[in-house]
Amino acid sequence: MKHDILGEQIKNARLHKGISQEQLAEMLNCSSRHIMAIENEQKKPGYWLLYNLIRTLNIPADTIFYPERHSISPKIDTSIDELVNMLYLCDEKTINAITAAVHELIKTK
Repeated sequence: MKHDILGEQIKNARLHKGISQEQLAEMLNCSSRHIMAIENEQKKPGYWLLYNLIRTLNIPADTIFYPERHSISPKIDTSIDELVNMLYLCDEKTINAITAAVHELIKTK
């Protein structure tokens, strides 16, 4: 592997949310040095920290475990992932409205 996908995904998601390493560390009850090591030094978090990173940053697990599925750009991928997570919070009526709106936006493109 040429680069650390996990650290890159976590850093991109954190930056997309506008959260500093210090803020994220405080949210996860760990040190900012630990977050920096995960993002930049290929340190692998334990299960519970990984779980909390994924949940806190709204990163779909597929982004980390199947990185080849995300190839547009890190910023767009993060936005898409965030949209998918928000869709799971919607009821059927809202999903139908969103689907119709997206279809219309695509038609006008």
